[in-house]
Amino acid sequence: MVGHWRLPEPRATVDAVMDDGTVIILRRHGNPSGPRLVLSHGCGLSADLYYPYWSLLAERFDVFVFDLRSHGWNAVSPLRTLNMPTLGNDSRCVLDAIDSRFGSRPSVGVFHSISTIAALVHEQQAPSFAGLVLFDPPINAPGAGFDEIEAVGQRQAKRARRRQRHFESREDLSEMLGQAPSYSLVPPETLWLLAETTLRPAAGGGYELRCPPEHEAQLFEWYFGFSMQTPEILAGIDIPVKVIGADPTVRFSFLPGIDLGTLTALDYDFVPEMTHFLQLEAPETCASLTVEFLEAQSLA
Repeated sequence: MVGHWRLPEPRATVDAVMDDGTVIILRRHGNPSGPRLVLSHGCGLSADLYYPYWSLLAERFDVFVFDLRSHGWNAVSPLRTLNMPTLGNDSRCVLDAIDSRFGSRPSVGVFHSISTIAALVHEQQAPSFAGLVLFDPPINAPGAGFDEIEAVGQRQAKRARRRQRHFESREDLSEMLGQAPSYSLVPPETLWLLAETTLRPAAGGGYELRCPPEHEAQLFEWYFGFSMQTPEILAGIDIPVKVIGADPTVRFSFLPGIDLGTLTALDYDFVPEMTHFLQLEAPETCASLTVEFLEAQSLA
C-alpha cells in the first residue's frame, strides 16, 4: 500500500477576483509571523501537489498557494482566457488580494515552469515582488531559434491534447504515471498526490482532469512563445532572482538545454540528475536552496 501525503487544512482561504471576474482561491498555510512566500505550479498540475516541497518551508514562512485559472481548486475558465498576458495579470491580482486581506508586506514569489513566466510578466509590468525563486523557467537553448523552440512547444501541445481526461479511479492515473519515464524519479506517494490534486469527480462517475487537455495545450503554445522573450524580460527586472533548474544533461529536462549566458546576472543553480519535476523529485534539496537564497538576500 502506497503511503499518502495528508494535506493540512489552510489557515485561511480567500476568493480573489480577477479583472475579468474569474475567482482564484488562495490558501494560507504555515507561520503567519514569518516572511511571506507566494507559490504556484506548472502547467496541468496544482499548487497542492508541491506540498512535499512547501511543507518544508511552512514552519518558518507565511506560505500562500494558489492555482492558475482552470487548475486545482479553481473552476474551468473560458478557453480564450488561457494565455500568458492574462496569467500575468492574474498574478498581480493575487498579490493585491493577499495584501488587501492580510496587510501589505514584502512577498517573495516561488514559481515553477509556466507560472515562472506569469510571475515575470507580472513583475515586468507592475513590480510587486521583493524577490523571485524560479524553478526550471524556460530559458532558451544555446543558439536555439524560434522555429526550434516552437517545435518543442507544438509537441508538448499535441501531447496535451491527446491526454486521457477520464479515469475510473485515482489509482488508475497514479499507476499510469508510475510507468511513465518522465515521472520515474517522483516517489509513488507523490504520484498519488498528483492524482488526488489534479482529478475531480466526474458528473457521470469516475474522475476527470481538473485542467481540460485543450486548456493545458493552449497554455503550452503560449508558454513556448514567451520562452524566447524570457532573457529580455529578466533584463528589465531589478529584484533578486534565483533560478533553480533541472540538470540540463538529463533526458527529461523540459527544454533541449539551458543557455547559461542568459543567466550571468542571476543567482543560478541546477539540481544534479533531477528533471523538470525537481520540486517533486528532490523537495529537501529544493527547499534548502530556496532558504539559502532568501537568507543571502535578507528576505528570511
